Amino acid sequence: MSTSPDTNLSNWGRWGPEDQRGSLNLITPEIIKRAAGLIKTGKVYSLSAPLDANGPQWPLRHKTWRVTTLGAVADGAGVADDVVMMHSHSGTHMDALCHIWYGNQIYNGFSASEHLSSTGAGRNSIDNVPFIVGRAVLLDIAGWKGVPHLQGDEAISATDLDQCAAAQGVTLEPGDILLLRTGWMEVFRQDPATFNSGEPGLDASTIPWLKEHDIVAVCADNHSIEVMYNIPPASIPVHASVLRDLGIYLVENLNLDELVADGVRECLLVIAPLQLTGAVGSPVNPVAIA
Repeated sequence: MSTSPDTNLSNWGRWGPEDQRGSLNLITPEIIKRAAGLIKTGKVYSLSAPLDANGPQWPLRHKTWRVTTLGAVADGAGVADDVVMMHSHSGTHMDALCHIWYGNQIYNGFSASEHLSSTGAGRNSIDNVPFIVGRAVLLDIAGWKGVPHLQGDEAISATDLDQCAAAQGVTLEPGDILLLRTGWMEVFRQDPATFNSGEPGLDASTIPWLKEHDIVAVCADNHSIEVMYNIPPASIPVHASVLRDLGIYLVENLNLDELVADGVRECLLVIAPLQLTGAVGSPVNPVAIA
């Protein structure tokens, strides 16, 4: 196993040479207990988008397909079941740390060619993440800028994150989960073609910011967290560095509008991916409790 090419922007080896959990190691029982103390009203929010053929979906992937089967039994009784065919990165979903690689290496220096195949991932798969539970901080970038949503080619810098946090009166702490609102999900509801043509999001200046703040996961209301001037993009530097080098999780296509409407800036967040053995991602239903 070799070392990451840029040790200043790497968490390889930080939690041992065999680590497959990445930033999840930052969440301790003490952090979870403190996050539980944020509950004031007991209101529960589902942050997921609809998981169906018309829900938000990376435009180059197949739509989610579901059919219900009906089985008749005697005396008017019966049984029903569903058959679902979908990408693991459908609707609101989480990327595993093996989702993106370069230099033939995934997070913590494991060989991509050795550990990734059509049968799944032998390292860094989503089943290494039973849950993410902790303090979530919501940065409403669109609200801070006074717009319903950012523009499709609008980049969010590290300075933007700092200034938005200061304006909202919140401070990021090690082990936090970042909720990032661009307003782009409203574009999905009104104009899916524009939603699928590009997106606002983080630029490369935020990569060292995420490491400095020891963020566990970045969750946003767009396809892929980072700014994309067109789809497919020429490059995805945030994905490449955040997943592969830093071991920070990405959760995409969240619905954050209800949290914003209620003025929630921090909350307890629970994210539980499906335990799909060897999978490179999973649909999730993030649950916030404020």
